[in-house]
Amino acid sequence: MTPSSDATRPPDRNARRKARTRAALLSASRHLFAEHGFESTTIAEIAEQADTAIGSFYNYFRTKEDLLAALLEETLAEQLQRMEARRAGVSDVAEAISVAHRHFVRLAYEQPEWAWLLVRLDVPYRISDSVFASSAMTDLKTGIRAGRFHVANPQLSLQASGGAMLAVMHALLLGELGEEADSEHAEGVLRSFGLDREEAAEIARRPLPEQPDAEPPA
Repeated sequence: MTPSSDATRPPDRNARRKARTRAALLSASRHLFAEHGFESTTIAEIAEQADTAIGSFYNYFRTKEDLLAALLEETLAEQLQRMEARRAGVSDVAEAISVAHRHFVRLAYEQPEWAWLLVRLDVPYRISDSVFASSAMTDLKTGIRAGRFHVANPQLSLQASGGAMLAVMHALLLGELGEEADSEHAEGVLRSFGLDREEAAEIARRPLPEQPDAEPPA
């Protein structure tokens, strides 16, 4: 009988413990960054919330910025996957963009801690380097090639629509906007991409596809 290779052998106890500690640090930072912001949160507070020693933090992340990068990569990728599943049956790129923006704006209702995390970090330049922005740019360029969108500067348009989305999410979290904010924001984005007012309004108010069943993030 051939011995198991390293690739097929299940993780040992030490590897499982390390994975749990790393996950605890990410979970703790997510909660603290959402509540207090990135700059106001210390590594000591993160370690305490994760129930681990400060020294252990550096076994997983060199700096608080490294932890933030890992956190953004994990949470943005998770939400991107959920959003893509939600709009899987949508063929019109304009509606697909509407669904994407409405999905993220509605997180201010559905997952306020995650929404506060994104808003309090206030670092759109970090988001612009993520898979999230890559997907959004693909949508925008697809619409331009199809003649649906007309924008002078795709990168500028992408940054403007992303900044508007964060501003709307923030206002919703503060209770300053009503329940139609997701559709109203999506309409504004589509109009900024070149759609006329009536078409943008109709697309932004189509029934939002149901989100596939998924466990909410911890």
